[in-house]
Amino acid sequence: MTPTFDEVKGGYALDADVVVVGSGAGGAVAAANFAKAGLRTVLIEAGPPVTPDEMTRDGKTFLSKYYWEGGLRMLVGSGAYPTMSGRCLGGSTVVNSAITFRLPDWVRKEWIEDSGLSHLEGPALDAAYDRMFEAVSAAPTPLDVMGRKNEVCRDVLDAAGVPNKPLPRAVKGCIGAGDCLTGCRQGAKQSVDRSILPQAAADGAQIMPWSHAERILFEDGRAVGVEGRVVRTEGRVQTGRFTVRAPKVVVAAGALHTPVLLQRSGVTLRGRVGGTFAAHVAGLALGVMPEPVQPWRGATQGWGGFSPHVRGLKFEALWGPTALMAAEWGGVGPSLYRMMPDIEHAAMVVLVYRARTKGSVRAKRNGMPDPRLWIPAPEVAVVTREAHRLTEAFLKVGARYVFTGVKGLPDRIERIDQAQGLLSPHLRGRHLTMTANHVFCSCPMGPDPDRSVVGLDGRVHGVPGVWIADASVFPSPSAVNPQMTVMAMADMISRQAADLPLV
Repeated sequence: MTPTFDEVKGGYALDADVVVVGSGAGGAVAAANFAKAGLRTVLIEAGPPVTPDEMTRDGKTFLSKYYWEGGLRMLVGSGAYPTMSGRCLGGSTVVNSAITFRLPDWVRKEWIEDSGLSHLEGPALDAAYDRMFEAVSAAPTPLDVMGRKNEVCRDVLDAAGVPNKPLPRAVKGCIGAGDCLTGCRQGAKQSVDRSILPQAAADGAQIMPWSHAERILFEDGRAVGVEGRVVRTEGRVQTGRFTVRAPKVVVAAGALHTPVLLQRSGVTLRGRVGGTFAAHVAGLALGVMPEPVQPWRGATQGWGGFSPHVRGLKFEALWGPTALMAAEWGGVGPSLYRMMPDIEHAAMVVLVYRARTKGSVRAKRNGMPDPRLWIPAPEVAVVTREAHRLTEAFLKVGARYVFTGVKGLPDRIERIDQAQGLLSPHLRGRHLTMTANHVFCSCPMGPDPDRSVVGLDGRVHGVPGVWIADASVFPSPSAVNPQMTVMAMADMISRQAADLPLV
């Protein structure tokens, strides 16, 4: 059983065969495999468990308690972009929209041919995907839980000439409550705290929440465990210290915290750790329709499609906690008050693009990540051009006006000529309003220890006893929602480390 805060608040010391840092998509799968193999497994998680009663639509309160930095973490570089990730048992799988995709064949081929990930060529990755898709009950979103916002997305993508269909999601019995970003009170979303970790615990894994790892312990050049602090959810106050000693350390803290943990432990690999961070770039079009949409109803992201015009670009319906969405769209004060009657009529379509970005992650003095992201102007132009396509499509299907969030454009685009600024060659990253939630590549995988951080088995080059099993190891962006590829690659990495069969 997962301990209560009172049971861990004073600190603890444990011995194990393997310690896994992070309970999200990668860490949960790794811990489950090690426990299944009979290894004494300890899984540590910086955040707390989240009960269904706490999964409310009060976005401000939920984000402040269960997201890193209260949901206010920013990628700074070409602009300032929020990047939101879960700080709770189950990680970001608890707070994402549960979208499930395999790595596109063309990206997989690129990883094999350009990055040297030859082990992805055989059946092992496909077998891992099969196991993971079954574990989370992935299936296309049923039509009866779409809600009007997803239907508007369908109509807009049809008008834009984009093939579209229901999105596959990790849900079981979804009722279309639309509250994915604050968990799933109904228990339908198959986040790893519901789908993977119960079996890990049944097989003997010790799950230790409220435990923020600060440093990997080394003796004679080999990892021997992890130490850190016990942190109370309210106020992020330290109440104790912990140590878990184990000859195997698996880091799955995500593309931002994994490089920071390594750096703070003295593992930098001459700057390669955290030196190649990347993120998907995003854009949006929000249309105010003549009829009520009630965007808070229906599957959060139930409909979408891939661009036939730009490889690596996809479109999705989206809504989140209404108070937060309204503030992002309408600002604060009188401007927000004036647009409030339009909220019920709003429908949003977002675009997510596998842009060629440059970035890095370094540890701040306080132990938090300092992520940087730069978006070249030609890639910004792709995003704004496709936002223009969405804007035109919204107007074609009858939207009263469209909001794109691009700085310098009218907040109310009522005619397509008012959107001409989206095609300007002078737009730069600072003009984009976006959230960059798909982050990866900060500790890339590859066979060459001079060009990568981990080998094809997930071991950190030249650092005995340390593996990485999260999106950090991606050699380049995935072009789709990364959860299932994280889970599949973590499955392969941990199965090898635990001597379990790959196929």
